[in-house]
Amino acid sequence: MDPTIGTEALAGVDGPLGYALVFLLAAIPVVEVLVVVPAGVALGMNPVLVALAAFAGNLTTVLFVIAGSDRALAFVRRRFGDPEEDPSKRVRRAKRLWKRYGTPGLTLAAPISTGAHLAAVLALSSGSGRRDVASWMAVSLLAWTAALAVASFYGVESLGALL
Repeated sequence: MDPTIGTEALAGVDGPLGYALVFLLAAIPVVEVLVVVPAGVALGMNPVLVALAAFAGNLTTVLFVIAGSDRALAFVRRRFGDPEEDPSKRVRRAKRLWKRYGTPGLTLAAPISTGAHLAAVLALSSGSGRRDVASWMAVSLLAWTAALAVASFYGVESLGALL
């Protein structure tokens, strides 16, 4: 699946509808904040509003995954196989992170390592509590979203100065 799916739709949308689209795109597990925030900022949208919409969209679906973690784990087992039996590369990476750094490490690395949704399910299946996973995932997504918004804004500004 193409992680940039839908980002070209942002180019043709202005105003509140654009930020609603950012929210929806960030909620998609494959797209998430890593794609949506830089795309929105590069298209000239307000970086603060893009960050807020992307954070809210991504966190909302992660919280739904956590709330329905039993069903989410069953989906992960169907899609990627049982994490205990012949795990995929992403699952192995997540398990290594969890064993080494616990819930904070897995959730903080989630946006660039496994994706927030899969990391939440794997943290829960490894024994972390729902409240811990939700709290750390919120911190992680907030930090990544803010960093991406700042980096995207200054990156676009720097490119503008060069051109």
